[in-house]
Amino acid sequence: MRSIRTASLALAAGAVLVLPSTLFAQAPAPAELPQARDDSGNAVETYAIVNGEMVTPPAIPMGNPATIAAIFDEGVNNSQVMDILTHLSEEIGPRLTGSTNLQLANEWTREQFESWGLDNAHLSEWGTVAMRFDRGPTWGKAYQGRTEHDIKALTTLAWVPGTDGPVRGDAVRLPRTLEEFEAVKDRLAGAWVIIPTDYAGRRGIRGVTGSVRARYQARADIRENGATPSEPVVTSIPNDPFAGPWDGALSGGVLGDMRYPMTLTINRDGDTAKGKMSVGESASIAIDNGAIYDGVLTFEWESPRGRSTFQITNVDGKLTGTGHRVENPDIHYNVDFTRPDLPEPQPQPAAGLNAEEILAMVLHEAPAGFVSSSKDERVWTTSATGWREMTPENLAKDLEVIVSGPDYDWINSRLADGAAVELEFDMNNTLTEGPIPVYNTIAQITGTEFPDEVVVVSAHLDSWDGPGAQGTTDNGTGSSVTLEAARILMAVGAKPKRTIRFILWTGEEQGLLGSAAYVESLSEEERAKIVCCMVDDGGTNTQGGINGLESMRDYLAAATAPINGRIWDETDGKYLNVNVKTMDAMPQGGGSDHASFNRVGIPGFFWDEVGRSVYGYGWHTQHDTLDLAIPNYLRQSATNTAITAYNLACAPEMLSRKVPVETETEIETETDSEG
Repeated sequence: MRSIRTASLALAAGAVLVLPSTLFAQAPAPAELPQARDDSGNAVETYAIVNGEMVTPPAIPMGNPATIAAIFDEGVNNSQVMDILTHLSEEIGPRLTGSTNLQLANEWTREQFESWGLDNAHLSEWGTVAMRFDRGPTWGKAYQGRTEHDIKALTTLAWVPGTDGPVRGDAVRLPRTLEEFEAVKDRLAGAWVIIPTDYAGRRGIRGVTGSVRARYQARADIRENGATPSEPVVTSIPNDPFAGPWDGALSGGVLGDMRYPMTLTINRDGDTAKGKMSVGESASIAIDNGAIYDGVLTFEWESPRGRSTFQITNVDGKLTGTGHRVENPDIHYNVDFTRPDLPEPQPQPAAGLNAEEILAMVLHEAPAGFVSSSKDERVWTTSATGWREMTPENLAKDLEVIVSGPDYDWINSRLADGAAVELEFDMNNTLTEGPIPVYNTIAQITGTEFPDEVVVVSAHLDSWDGPGAQGTTDNGTGSSVTLEAARILMAVGAKPKRTIRFILWTGEEQGLLGSAAYVESLSEEERAKIVCCMVDDGGTNTQGGINGLESMRDYLAAATAPINGRIWDETDGKYLNVNVKTMDAMPQGGGSDHASFNRVGIPGFFWDEVGRSVYGYGWHTQHDTLDLAIPNYLRQSATNTAITAYNLACAPEMLSRKVPVETETEIETETDSEG
């Protein structure tokens, strides 16, 4: 493939420039736009990008050029992706797995597929949920004298009971000593108990919900069994390079450059290290075989995705290191940690009374509930432990409301001044006994020549349901792109040779449940005939890249080339192109539904999302709303999805799954050594 250079020259005759007038008040003149040229200086209309370099597209016959041109015109100039997203976000709203809203979304998306004329549009049940959870209108207020403060951001775990209407009571700090308990004992009945920000080592917004789940379990254990001795709680930073709590991020592996929030707590006994680590939404999981030798901390960690080993050093007060997957050492991770901001050490319980015993005494006084802080202005929502098997008998008994850092600070500062503060919450949580069936939405365009060979285009339809959230960027955007790609292909009368199957997964947020069940239901013969599964689950940014094996490079480059150099974004000042990045082996894990396919050897592609949107701002928080969506990015994503799926469905062969010989040898050696 020849390389191509760019120059800021006029567009060649026949080149396509799309600048929708509804997007930009002033579009740059064509002469100001970069034009792709080959090594001889000749203008070219189509180019591929491979590993960041512009190249001549491989000469592989794929989809009908007239159909591709029609797909582009329909996707860009008659886009309906924002209409679809608006309906999902504002008319239906957040779509928790097992909720009424998600069932409405399943049914509405099936109806859309049917209305566009796709084949076999249906809901495919993959399991049940013991109890339905629906979150209704929610609000909170704080009162100090005549001053009334609206609590701007708050949430609870999903699958926990709320309040029976508004509940108002005194704000009382959780006592830690017998003396503190005696001082507030008479005020605890009907009170909202304020949990200190350092209680049980709570740190970082991504660590909040794991701590909340742990506190629910601790209260349940006390009510069932009475108080039991607690594990040591780190409330201050020891004078040690490794011991204590840490906030950080993980990157590399299937995450690429994305920094995934994580937390680490290390308790040291000489050269032995114990502790817990969490990544993203996962609850804290104990580390294994922890040791500190010659200034290096090493341990193993068993996540839901598999076992990994880590080596970490302390450099200038910060922890940095690497990790790799045990079952596939080629998957490498980078980690870095810094100390969280912790308050000064708090008084410990009096001799003979541990934290659980103090808490048991508080529960005996029948408070209205508990209040904790989210660390910053976001509140992050997830579910209670055991959500799928929840029954009326094992529901949580003591509500905990998570409020934003600024709201918590408003309350706490007044309590610190000795002022009397009252809190009022109305948490409208409804639990309905099931079992409640849960579904994926599926439809397809049946192939004309190889109908049993399938290109899967997908996204997850479910979302979290925190108050104020609409499930827009996670993952209404991906669902809308998937729906719009189906609409575009039907609107232009595309006739792919292979079947293009559109699937909207559910249960993704709870562990890729819908996609895992779908893959499990396939026979080996059916799995062998899936070309690939494409997943859009990175928010509102543009589909800027795709990662595949070296043996897939030419097909992926040819399939994505028609989108390049054609959609200009005025704000970014560049074309919204797709970069094909090659790798030696497909990843075995991942945080979205493509991982369910990769685990069984089916190529799963997670579109790299590139652009100006900050994904973590809305991710699982109250900010995940329609105003975050970027229409031009979503137009590009839907059009690119339609073109790429159509091209792969019309390619001469299915995508190669061949890995380099040296990689195959490494995998075989590793498998043999494990027996």
